[in-house]
Amino acid sequence: MKKVFLIMAAMLIVCSPLFGQIESGDKEVSFLGYFSTFVGDDVEANGFGSVQISYGKYYSKYFQAGFAPTFSFATITEDGEPKVDVQISGSFFFNLNFAAASKTIPYITGRYYQYTFDIPEGGVLTDYAYVTVGGGIKSFFNEYAAFNTMVTYGFSLREEAEGGIVMIMTGLSFIF
Repeated sequence: MKKVFLIMAAMLIVCSPLFGQIESGDKEVSFLGYFSTFVGDDVEANGFGSVQISYGKYYSKYFQAGFAPTFSFATITEDGEPKVDVQISGSFFFNLNFAAASKTIPYITGRYYQYTFDIPEGGVLTDYAYVTVGGGIKSFFNEYAAFNTMVTYGFSLREEAEGGIVMIMTGLSFIF
């Protein structure tokens, strides 16, 4: 009897669908990490990493909106010594899925980011606001969890700014 039960349990696990089943009213929490770099003629080579925790709600099977606090970590030099600097920022976002029940769900995204950097040289808080657009793919490994990868390009809202910001984010998403 144990053998029959184990075989049936193994068949259920192997044959169970790996599709994400998104419904209106579902909520999603994502843990994403990314590397970003500012690009343009007037910026020097740079880069930093961040961790983002996002929370969104599906208002239909295809449309999601939410917010995402972001913790950025950079190595800076202060008084000739390397120092790890932590900045906190946030964004509001929307995602528009191209599928609602699939193993792989592609989507487009739009985001408004607000960064506040404490620049050590002048001791001045500097605000940066960006509007980003891009796309991503959620690859489900079970019905409620997926690997999430997104690429966006951001446009600065400052008049004097040139160039933009490219972000590549990857991590895990959980739907409940």
